[in-house]
Amino acid sequence: MKFLAVSLMRLLVFAFQQQQRRGVHALVSSLVTSESLINRYVYHPNRPHHRQHLTTKSATTRSTCTRCFSVVPAAASATASESSSSKIRSAPQQEVVLVRRNRQSMAFRNGSPLVFSGAIESTYTVGSSDEALPPQMGSLVLVSVSPKNNGGGNDRNDRKRGGGRGSKRKVNEGGSNKKSIPHQAINVNNDDKVHEAQVVKNSQDIGYGVYNPESMYRVRILCHSSSHNAVFREVKQILKEKGSSGEGEALGLIVRSKLRDAVKSRLFLNLPSESTDSYRLVNGEGDGLSGLAVDVLGGKVAVVMSSAAWVELHKDLIIECLSDILKHDHPSYESNGGLEIIWRNTPSRLKMDGYLKADDDDGDTESNECVIAKESNVLYQTFPFSSGQKTGFYCDQRDNRLEVANLCNGKRVLDLCCYNGGFALNAILHGGATSCIGVDSSQDAIDAAISNAELNGLDEGKIHFVRDDIAHYMKQAHDEDTEYDVIVLDPPKLAPSTSGLDRASRKYFALNRDAMKLINKEAGGLLLTCTCSGAMTQKEGGNFFLQTIKSAALAAGRQVTMLKKSGAAPCHTQCPASYPAGAYLTAALFYVSPESKR
Repeated sequence: MKFLAVSLMRLLVFAFQQQQRRGVHALVSSLVTSESLINRYVYHPNRPHHRQHLTTKSATTRSTCTRCFSVVPAAASATASESSSSKIRSAPQQEVVLVRRNRQSMAFRNGSPLVFSGAIESTYTVGSSDEALPPQMGSLVLVSVSPKNNGGGNDRNDRKRGGGRGSKRKVNEGGSNKKSIPHQAINVNNDDKVHEAQVVKNSQDIGYGVYNPESMYRVRILCHSSSHNAVFREVKQILKEKGSSGEGEALGLIVRSKLRDAVKSRLFLNLPSESTDSYRLVNGEGDGLSGLAVDVLGGKVAVVMSSAAWVELHKDLIIECLSDILKHDHPSYESNGGLEIIWRNTPSRLKMDGYLKADDDDGDTESNECVIAKESNVLYQTFPFSSGQKTGFYCDQRDNRLEVANLCNGKRVLDLCCYNGGFALNAILHGGATSCIGVDSSQDAIDAAISNAELNGLDEGKIHFVRDDIAHYMKQAHDEDTEYDVIVLDPPKLAPSTSGLDRASRKYFALNRDAMKLINKEAGGLLLTCTCSGAMTQKEGGNFFLQTIKSAALAAGRQVTMLKKSGAAPCHTQCPASYPAGAYLTAALFYVSPESKR
């Protein structure tokens, strides 16, 4: 009998512990049943034979169970249920990304906009639900630094997790980084998540950004708490009150704020001006909107260039914000009701960001309508409504074109990879060059350059454009002993990524070697050589490209002196926290000495 009593006591305690996790109604029902079982099989004052078989342990267990039963009597079940329900609150759902507290995350705290997967410790959904999916592509998340110290960013454990320096991330065909990141749902009404809730509460807020589980850039931070504190607080309040349903409002607030800042910075650069109506209005990370660029052409159209998944997913919101800012907050365009907005995207960049579209059609109607762009009082035909190479206009070389032009008075100029003739036109119109030849392998580019020369009132007597491969053209010119005083070499991107650097460096070497051979052998001359490959510009702090040019000079048998190194025009803004990662253009001006006598 004693054995039976002890066993029943243990069974009842276990049952009670299980019922505690299930709601008030189930608990009360179980208690009523269990109380009758105790009275029947374990203890009753009128059954002395039961009392005498109770050990101290079983009596203590019975006493504990009886006290628990008396807390919620069956008659008061409705009141208890009502009281419990009144304590449950509905909390708006918010997404939190926790990054490790180490040297690696210091960059994000200092303003760097791109958070890699290896830097993330965990993601959380905070709300009133025990179950929630991880943040989805394009969702607005709060980025915070974990209160735990994870050590140095370059330690062995970080490298194993994939966040360390030099780690190799496996990227699939769509650019997806499939590194798994832990996710937890924190129910504010559930005491089981007290520790996790405390971790999130004690974390240090960095800012708000857009999440992408398919990209190596897991979060693109758009609003830092330090640099945009007022906007950050306003966004935090919106999401606190509305949760995920307020994401559109919060994101719109951030985008509008960044667009206003971009407008103000260009006005301080005197853009637009009487001499220049075409420039870059938004430059991705430089203006705090990673993956979004906007060029203004002719003071009539704004061409949006999308290269990130979040930009495509929030296309309507971005167009609405941009349209409103140009219409109501830009002094140059308010009178004409703003600018017409054209949407373009870069499929290859979107694919790397994990955003796969069914086709490359951006939905805009094709048109051959011409928009005249003006830069430094030089006119250019642009066709932003059509596809192809002649669609837009590269305004990143604006200052370089004008500076070289001022050195071309009375000089013979060769513009290699001339595109729409920018350097050649400036050399004639602003520099007073005696002659200029532009060479490009694209017929569209040559046609555009010829049209631009006519548009600016120039005849073929002083400026001429040739369709040819530049390597072939230089070889032929060398064979014919043709010489030039100033040569501009501005090839397209030869190294799209670091994996193509070796091949690209060989190409840069050969092109610059052959260009130097065409410089005036008696008096010497100038060479402006450019690379728009970010991988080339950034390697070894830019020295790799310069060393390539030095090697080319040795192979050509010419001495070179670097006069100046520059980058893109200032409207192509840079983020100081991530520089030089955003730098892509190097334009180096060299004096090439006369050929030495042997």
